[in-house]
Amino acid sequence: MVAKKTTSAAAADKIEETVAAGKETVEAAVKATQDVAQKSYDQAVVLMKENAEKAQKAIYGGYDEYATLGKANYDAYVTAMNVWSKGFEAIGKELYAFSQDSVETSVEAGKSAMACKTVSDLLELQNDVSKKNYDKTIEELTKISEMSVKTANEAMKPIQDSLTGTFEKLTKPIAA
Repeated sequence: MVAKKTTSAAAADKIEETVAAGKETVEAAVKATQDVAQKSYDQAVVLMKENAEKAQKAIYGGYDEYATLGKANYDAYVTAMNVWSKGFEAIGKELYAFSQDSVETSVEAGKSAMACKTVSDLLELQNDVSKKNYDKTIEELTKISEMSVKTANEAMKPIQDSLTGTFEKLTKPIAA
């Protein structure tokens, strides 16, 4: 009977040792799992913060860049409109001067026509005045045409430069 108790006690001790060892193993596994989970959680939080900061910089940085581009484009259009205004003002002054000169030439031609004594003199005067008016008109049209082309080119330059700069900035991230 004593041997059975001893065997039972030894078996009980063995079971307790096994349970204790199993408990230690489970506790160690749980602790290791908790440590790994905590470390992964901490890394995930750090990574999320970094990505959030990068996204924030990209959004606000992009906004600032787009606002700068918008202002540059607006300034280019304002500059172009100023060039157009000055160009059209110069063309208007040139047309006014041409018109004034034409009226003065017509008045002088009228006075000269009144001084003609023969039809032949009148026809000769008419021929000279027509030729001078034709030459002046062609010269003036050439001048107005050159002024118009120059104004258009000068007005388009700031817009073209701005659009080129905008296109380069907007396509840069795509190419990179």
